[in-house]
Amino acid sequence: MMSKVIALLFIGQLVFTIAAALYGPLYPWIFLILGMVLFTVIGYLYHVYNQTQANIQRSIEQGLLSLIDGDFSVSIAPKNDPTYDRVFNLFNQCTEKLRKERQHLYQREMLLDKVLNTSPVITFLVSPDHKIIFANRAAELMFKEGNSLLGHSWHDISETLDDDFAQALQNSGESIFTLKDQHGDEQAWHLAKSSVRIHQASHTLYLLKSITHELGRQEVQTWKKVIRVLSHELNNSIAPISSMCHSGQLLAQNLSEPRLDRVFSSISRRIGHLNEFIKGYGELSKLKMPNKKPVNWQALVEQLNALYPFELTTALPLKQVVADEHQLEQVLINILKNAHEAQSELIGAPLVQVSFTEQKQQSVTIAVRDFGSGMAAEVLENALLPFYSTKHAGTGLGLALCREIVEAHQGKLAFRNCTDRGVVVSVSLPCE
Repeated sequence: MMSKVIALLFIGQLVFTIAAALYGPLYPWIFLILGMVLFTVIGYLYHVYNQTQANIQRSIEQGLLSLIDGDFSVSIAPKNDPTYDRVFNLFNQCTEKLRKERQHLYQREMLLDKVLNTSPVITFLVSPDHKIIFANRAAELMFKEGNSLLGHSWHDISETLDDDFAQALQNSGESIFTLKDQHGDEQAWHLAKSSVRIHQASHTLYLLKSITHELGRQEVQTWKKVIRVLSHELNNSIAPISSMCHSGQLLAQNLSEPRLDRVFSSISRRIGHLNEFIKGYGELSKLKMPNKKPVNWQALVEQLNALYPFELTTALPLKQVVADEHQLEQVLINILKNAHEAQSELIGAPLVQVSFTEQKQQSVTIAVRDFGSGMAAEVLENALLPFYSTKHAGTGLGLALCREIVEAHQGKLAFRNCTDRGVVVSVSLPCE
């Protein structure tokens, strides 16, 4: 628009110059006044033009400075000038696109931060100057009991760690090591260490994950496969042996030989015992998924106390636990039975004690304590393995089945010796 006005003024000035050359000598004062007016208008329009150009330049500068500062909310209003309006529209489209991309990145960062802070994988990011610039919630709970780790020296943190842990941190790539928890139980950990380049600087990323549960689950699956193979082979052998034994008993009746009848009866009893043995391990390898319902603690305690009397040392939990009550009852019956057997030979031993503890991590722990002689280190280490038993007629099935049931409820089964005497067996179950 301004260019058109200037063009018209130029044409007007040209016409005025020609007219002044032709008629100026005849009407000098008129052309003088007209010349002054014309030059005044030209000066004013030139001033307006310069002011408009300055405003446009200022708008562009402010817009670019806002982009440099990371402010993508700025936009430039059109000036009704086709020469610049196209540039302004492109600028506004650019800022709109940058604004949407920043919002998208912000949402992704928020999601990533939420995922990392709720993940059980302990995550550290260490800068080239060995400062912790990121640590998720799991890392803070493990190393600082919930306090922030940002800005702390990585060397100061690593110096307070266990030797095996510190050694694993020095290794490159992946490492597996063991640590003892607060109860003295060994826990297996997997550490992955990698280099990450951020802002042209090499940072170190540490990912730490507990694999104790995965290893235990894999171990149980291996035992189940072994049990299925043994059960299949034993069943294939027992069936013909049982048939031949029955035929032998029928033949022995015609021979009137009582000793043969006793031999075949003994074989039949042993075959029956072996069948029961195989069925028991079949339960372990084919355990049904729990049918979870809210547990009635009062009814459960009364049923257990009727079978194996005990002393309840705490109040019943207030927190709700959802579990398969029949499977949970089977676990506690087995534990109470073992507790009574552990102190059966002691004269005047107190009653087995049962207590309930509600944990901060939204779980309920049932602890059963006996007052026997305790467990040897080897027994504590192998108590949950199938086929392992210290009893003369034991099958090594009970505690292995208990562990399988508890882990199917996302719980934990643990043992520990008391400082004075006896053993505490604890069953931790998550709340609803």
